[in-house]
Amino acid sequence: MASLVQKISLMVLLLTGFVWLSEGEVCRECTKCPQYWMEIGEYCYQYFGNKMKFHDAENICNRIGGDLPSIRNEEEGNTIYQLWKGLVNNPTKMDYAYWIGLRDTHQEKKFEWTDGTPLQYNNWKHGEPNNWENEDCVEIRNAGNNDYERQRWNDRGCNHDRAFFCRKPLN
Repeated sequence: MASLVQKISLMVLLLTGFVWLSEGEVCRECTKCPQYWMEIGEYCYQYFGNKMKFHDAENICNRIGGDLPSIRNEEEGNTIYQLWKGLVNNPTKMDYAYWIGLRDTHQEKKFEWTDGTPLQYNNWKHGEPNNWENEDCVEIRNAGNNDYERQRWNDRGCNHDRAFFCRKPLN
């Protein structure tokens, strides 16, 4: 038969768990992002590790109310990279790559963000963009010796399969 001390300890544990779960429910109601999205700054992000071609990734994002992310400055690029780095199993593996919403599919060398954001910042890897084998879409390639180098952009053929983020403004 359980002692009074054991019963009281169990009650405290159950009440603590109930309070913790209740607080979790309250917090879930406070977030401005849909379930399974991550709130970072003024945006909600969802990561898709299942690799897709650029246009398929873009269509998925559009169907769920978002876009492939545009990167307006170094801070935003670093935020997306750090988020990606925290979600993958081997973030220093060379050539892991993910799509960003930049492309020059309408006119060669005229890169545009898929969400219509003006292109005012870039972070091209040395020698890029080079349009080698008709590369019209842009990835973050994760190539280099440090986090700064691994955030550099590379133009890539749109039919390559890459992981991707969808992003949308906070509700």
